[in-house]
Amino acid sequence: MANYNLTTATGVFKTKYIKMSRDMFNSENVVLAKIKRNDVFVGDQALISVPTSFGGGRGSGVLPRANVTAYQKMLITSKKLYAIIEIDNEAIKASQTDEGAFVRLSKEPVKRGVQAWQANLSRMLFNDSQTTNGNGRLGISSSSTAITAASGVYTVTFVTAAANPVNWKLANWEVKDYINAPLVAGTAEYEVTGVSPAASATTATVTMTQVNGANFNLVGQTSCSFYMQNSKDQDTTGLRGALLATSGTLYNVNVGYRWQSPSQLTSLSVGITPDLLNQQALDIKYAFGENHDMFVTSFVQYRKLLNQLEDQKRYMIVESRNSGPKGKFSFQALEFMADTGPIPVIAERFVEDDTLYSLNSDFIEFHARPDGGWIEDPGAGGSTIFYRSPTNDTWQARYAVYGEFGIMPSAHGIMTGLTTT
Repeated sequence: MANYNLTTATGVFKTKYIKMSRDMFNSENVVLAKIKRNDVFVGDQALISVPTSFGGGRGSGVLPRANVTAYQKMLITSKKLYAIIEIDNEAIKASQTDEGAFVRLSKEPVKRGVQAWQANLSRMLFNDSQTTNGNGRLGISSSSTAITAASGVYTVTFVTAAANPVNWKLANWEVKDYINAPLVAGTAEYEVTGVSPAASATTATVTMTQVNGANFNLVGQTSCSFYMQNSKDQDTTGLRGALLATSGTLYNVNVGYRWQSPSQLTSLSVGITPDLLNQQALDIKYAFGENHDMFVTSFVQYRKLLNQLEDQKRYMIVESRNSGPKGKFSFQALEFMADTGPIPVIAERFVEDDTLYSLNSDFIEFHARPDGGWIEDPGAGGSTIFYRSPTNDTWQARYAVYGEFGIMPSAHGIMTGLTTT
């Protein structure tokens, strides 16, 4: 059999997995599947004109005087969003005489690479991006229990109670992730080695070891902000930050009337009820003039709604906005019959336990540069997507999308402080 080398492997890799990547981009997250996608974002930045008034020209009895409609310029700046996979060089050598062997070898890391990128995009979509020091932040360690260490392994304690800014979110933490604490530790980089989501009734712990950067001892630190590696201030704009904003700017537009969530039900300290869902739906309809098309909440609040709607719960099908190679994807969601009509309720792991979003998918858009996906090696004339790792005996493939979310806050609502017990 002919030798199956890296050059020929690239073709198989791309033909067999590019479609899978596109499918997963559409299907792994219901919210991402529903929002608009603009894959032709070119130029340095994008300016989107947003009308924030009707203008003058209205009146009765006599001819009214005209006025100019107020427009704001929403500034979209691309962010660099990456995932990297590695395949051991020896394993590649061992599979170079059989196309099927190489496909079997590469299938799992390729799938995991796209899933990792997708999960990170989901994390960013629900991130607290407008809070001071919040962009890219995974969590804030306890203010009362200091970080400890034993045999080079740090133990970091997090308080799991709901708070704003968010201290703890389980979905943000994965073993093997590299993270930073740049506000105190500079360039030091740590590897997550363990996650205990219920270390006690009120706390979670994460263990980590330093693997790179200038040495820094975390022992004794409290209220320490941790970020995905090198991601501080590099994440996309997130829903939580955008919808909780009451001042400052969002996309270079001053937050205020017509550029602020019309329904910010915060620090509620009550359980979720159909009345609250109706209140938010009507608030949005009254202020914005259109119904939102989905509730998105945590699994905790979703369970509570299931229990409350036991005698009348129904399910509905939610269809993705964009088609993949296999067509559009459908999802089953709990149906809530609001005063404004039926609205699906979707559970999302990156939503905080005490939070619910009321979202209009027509007014969330992901703006991305063309041809995002697996990057070909320009040094090899574009003939391969594999790069030799500069640090070990592996080959890497890089998945990259350059983009940003465009969220119009006036179309959506948010609740926080819902009880979780």
